[in-house]
Amino acid sequence: MNISRSFSAEEARNLLRRARTGTLGTLNAGEGAPYASLVNLATDVRGCPVILVSTLAWHTRNLLADPRASVMVAELPPEGDALTGARVTVMGRFSRVESCQVSRRYLARHPAAELYAGFGDFAFWRLEPEVAHAVAGFGRIETIPADEMFPSADEMIALEEGAVRHMNDDHDDAIQRYAEKLLGATPGGWKITAIDTDGADLRRGEQVLRLPFEAPVHSGGGLRLLLAKLGEQTGS
Repeated sequence: MNISRSFSAEEARNLLRRARTGTLGTLNAGEGAPYASLVNLATDVRGCPVILVSTLAWHTRNLLADPRASVMVAELPPEGDALTGARVTVMGRFSRVESCQVSRRYLARHPAAELYAGFGDFAFWRLEPEVAHAVAGFGRIETIPADEMFPSADEMIALEEGAVRHMNDDHDDAIQRYAEKLLGATPGGWKITAIDTDGADLRRGEQVLRLPFEAPVHSGGGLRLLLAKLGEQTGS
């Protein structure tokens, strides 16, 4: 069902997609006091927040005791009142996840984490959302159910790895044009490291760029049509 919102579920989800860091809210083990911490952030294909944390950290000990938590991301305006910027808080429950797809997507967003991702005390955790609260300035405040903000993406989950490999193996020229003409980067050396319903991540060394799609895609056919359209826009 399409719902007219002042700040749409798609806008809120893409705010999460663009974020590289977020504020993690957990409940302190024992007394249950709220605890906020800074974490690096990625998303799975569906859009759910993913973190990589150590058991030595307070927030991880808190999640082990009580998985209820929230993640908040914000985009501050360049000047003026910070509260006029867009932000979204996603609430739900975290669980540990062992998935090559999830780890690949996270490390594509945070290449430096490759140095410690394999340490025994580190693990990937994914938030299973229950509700989101989004704010984008005066009069643009929405509470969004999880199934609206994070719709199923089974076909995209299944095809992502093959689509990434195909683009890098067979369409390198197109990827360089995406980086140069759509994202303003210098061409050369870019690879697609992740694809989801809302866009793709491009990486060159430690540089990571987000290529947003003009509209969500949920099928292989839709993805092929969209990538072909981007190719036409960039002069293929």
